Amino acid sequence: MLAACVALGATACGRHVYLGKLADSGAPADTGAPADTGAPPDGGAQILWRATFEPGDLSEWLSDGNGGIYMDALATAPVATRDVAHRGSYSGIATFAPVTITSWSYLYREQPSPPDAYYGAWFFIPTSLQVRSWLSLHHFGYHRTAGSTETTPLFDFNVYPGTDGTLFAHLFDPVTVSNTDQASPVPVPVAKWVHFEIFLHKAADTTGRITIWQDGVQILDITNKVTAPTEWIQWDAGGGSNDIAPSPASVYLDDATISLTRVGVGQ
Repeated sequence: MLAACVALGATACGRHVYLGKLADSGAPADTGAPADTGAPPDGGAQILWRATFEPGDLSEWLSDGNGGIYMDALATAPVATRDVAHRGSYSGIATFAPVTITSWSYLYREQPSPPDAYYGAWFFIPTSLQVRSWLSLHHFGYHRTAGSTETTPLFDFNVYPGTDGTLFAHLFDPVTVSNTDQASPVPVPVAKWVHFEIFLHKAADTTGRITIWQDGVQILDITNKVTAPTEWIQWDAGGGSNDIAPSPASVYLDDATISLTRVGVGQ
């Protein structure tokens, strides 16, 4: 990604934030502690939150008031679809339309947000997509104050084309305007579900850590980094780009999780 607003790199950056409606879920008041959702450990993972899209809507993301839709004016809000699914009948589809500026369409979660957590989702990139610069799939930001609708970017997890068009993944830092690339880049498949999982150790100083797995294989491990300038972190999953064809473009996501331990590809 490139600098400033073009790369989702300025505060708020003209984004439109649509909060989910607060439902009476019986959840305890937010204390900043890891949420106990009652979800049983699955495959050894301590999953705090999960979204499968199987209700046929976005209720898993929105209904508790801790998530929403994060998009620009050119994008289409994510919806549940039967086009393709990782498992079951539904997935989510995020549609965005870059012209001369970046466009993005994400679903987001602000809770649960423990000090150490694994954020994962399955993605499906259609063969019809031509990524000409980068395609953002995971985006992390933070709010400077509690309840603020302005989001300052922390980092983007992007895929980008190699010289032959093969896609690879790296991490973009909007502060330094630089990418952290893999030492031995692993190709990202298209027309096939791929799982990306990100471990985030929150820290307001340079003790933070970001570790990323692609289909269960560790591809990046970044240490000594500020990862949470405040407690109010926002995780986004969906799609965004500044140069992609066709436009509008769509990517699919499914089986998203926030967990205390690594979920991996068995979920």
